Amino acid sequence: MNPPEFVGSLDPLVALEWVKSLEAIFDYLKFNDRDKVSCAVFMLVKAARIWWEATKVTVTVRELKWDEFKELFYVKYFSREVRAKKVKEFLELRQAAMTVNEYTFKFEEGCVLVPFIAENDKDKGEHFRRGLRPEIRRDVHMAKVVTYQDIVERALLAELDEREIEKERQLRRQALQARGQGTSASTRGGYKRER
Repeated sequence: MNPPEFVGSLDPLVALEWVKSLEAIFDYLKFNDRDKVSCAVFMLVKAARIWWEATKVTVTVRELKWDEFKELFYVKYFSREVRAKKVKEFLELRQAAMTVNEYTFKFEEGCVLVPFIAENDKDKGEHFRRGLRPEIRRDVHMAKVVTYQDIVERALLAELDEREIEKERQLRRQALQARGQGTSASTRGGYKRER
């Protein structure tokens, strides 16, 4: 199992995802702090390797804990300002024109940044529900679901229902328009034809 290399991307979510990927591997392999830091340093390449070479002279590498390494890493690639901006975006996240799947992905991406919401299933579900489009949120409320996963599933079903309702409306409109055009054709010349 090879951990992903980190080249020094300036996209903060790439940096965050790199750390999360490493942590999943570290948990599986039951690495201690020293092994985590060693492995992470080994996986740095290009610009990130240069950053580490400059940074390591300011710390005692042998005593560096994983959380301390992450904080150094985040100062460079995921600054407090960027984190604050991403947290604000998450707290204000709304479904708008996104599908429920797209909204769920964005929401779960944000949960990584705001663990105080993600840790409590009820708070997580309520925050998710508040961001849904009103017609989908209504259906989720009516279903009286409680867990985050149940809310997501109900939202997906509500979205499918909304699509079906919209298709039915379009078919009715088309049928009415077709009847209207038939009437127009039969009333040419200013009088209505008998059928």
